[in-house]
Formats: sequence, C-alpha cells, structure tokens
Amino acid sequence: MNWHPESGETELARYPVSFATGSAASVEGRRSFRDRQRNDIEPELDDWPAGPAFSVRRLPGKAGVHVGTAVSGVFAVVGGILSDLLGGSTVNPEPGRGKLEDRENEVDDFPVMWADAGDTARSLPWQLDPARRASGYATEIVLTTRRLVVTGSGTLLWETPRENVAEATRRRFSIGQSDFRLLFRDGSWARLTTRTSDHTTELVGLLSGSHRRLSEAELTAEQQERISRFTATLPTGATPSALTRLPSGLVRVQSTVAGSKPGVTSESRGFVMDEAGRDAKPQPGDMGQGKD
Repeated sequence: MNWHPESGETELARYPVSFATGSAASVEGRRSFRDRQRNDIEPELDDWPAGPAFSVRRLPGKAGVHVGTAVSGVFAVVGGILSDLLGGSTVNPEPGRGKLEDRENEVDDFPVMWADAGDTARSLPWQLDPARRASGYATEIVLTTRRLVVTGSGTLLWETPRENVAEATRRRFSIGQSDFRLLFRDGSWARLTTRTSDHTTELVGLLSGSHRRLSEAELTAEQQERISRFTATLPTGATPSALTRLPSGLVRVQSTVAGSKPGVTSESRGFVMDEAGRDAKPQPGDMGQGKD
C-alpha cells in the first residue's frame, strides 16, 4: 500500500529518487560514503548489504571509460580526459552536464553521504543505493508540509521533519543536471538524484521557497478558466492538477495520466501560464536545467 500523509498534512511533491552516481570519468558509475574526515564508513553502516567497492580511476581507467562511451572517436576520449584534468571547465562530453562546482567531491571523490555517527544523513536507507537494491525496486522522495520522507515501493523507509533540512541545492555537474544535495541542521549531507532536472529544480525550489504550491483560489479568474478547460481534456483517472508559482511569477500546471506507450506507467501533461491564463515561456530558474 502506498504511503500517504497524515490528516492535516499535505503532500507537495513526490518523485523517484536514488543516491547520485558519479559522472566524471574518474568516478563514473561509482559513489562513496564518508565521515567528516573523509574516512570510508560503509563497514559501519548498520545492516547495509554489501555494495561495490569504491575507488577513483586514474588516467588509464578514465581513458577506458571514454573509449567505451564515446560517439565521436578519439576526440571524445581526449575531450573527456581534458575535461576532468582541467576541472570540467573546458568541455562537457555528457549531454546536459553542467560546469564543475566541487572538484574534491565530484572528480577526486564522489561521496553521496557525508556524516559522522549519529548524524541525520547516516540514517538514510540503503535502498536508495541502486547497486544494493533489487531490480525493479523503486524509491521515492516525498515532501509534505511537515516532513521529508523516503519510501520504498510504497512503504515508509525514512523521514525527518521538514525544518531539519537546512539547505537544498542543485548540483549541476551531473547527467541532465538532476543531482541535488540536502544539508541537514547537524551539518551532515547527502547527494541524491531524481534523474529529471525538472523534478530536481521543483523539489529544491519547494524546499528553499523559490517555488510555491498554490490552491486554485489563489489564481486569477482567467487562470481558473484556463485550468477548467484543461481539466476537461484529461482522461479518467488523471491526478488533480498541481499548481506551482515559479520564481518568475508564472504558474505551472501539471497533471499525471496513465501512460499511453508500452512500458510507460504514467505521463505528465500541463503548461505554464501568465496571469491572463495565456501560454508563457518559463524563465531561467523556473524549470529544468536553466543556466549554469
């Protein structure tokens, strides 16, 4: 049975989530777990199943990664290695990857958990690690008016009061710029990913206050009329539209419907509108990758 908020608690966002994965050639496909002195803490994580050992690839290993993934031969190999050696500031061979922000934790190492014993980040569930969970097992992050929650295939795995999240920031040096970091009040942090930049932008925005969920009563008459017309086009079973005030002041309307293609369980339908209910173009920072 899917987890649901308690009475008087409103769900604001729910997205698939996992621990992030390195994208630089030195750490591609890898992740580490560290205490605040950068010691490996995997052996100390209670009841965690074994996962792949972490190590940083050196130059020959980096070349091997790029040879295996390059689509334009030797130029992609050289470009990828040069990007990592120079801190990712010259080229970004992976589509959608933003500029390097933190070489120590994105190229020289790739911690997804930074926590001492007893810290909040160390309590996150092992099911967030794709290398440890069974194929098909899904984890989601849920933000409510009271809590931040992690579920696993619909079951509650972890929760913390919303005010325990001191800061939420996008980490642009990631595939699709979909990684984000949660900094907790005790100073520990975790690096996670939704694998969709729109989801990451909205989740971070809702936590930081730059994005805000609205009720239909807060909209103009023209906006309400537009939503009424949109709702009439939705198929049976569609979710009620989520209304979000974007940083630019525009309103994003989004509903989820059943998937129309084989293997696709759900799809999003929606639009962005201005105060007059007219289609509008999102501004940088409103949605998706935006500018570095």
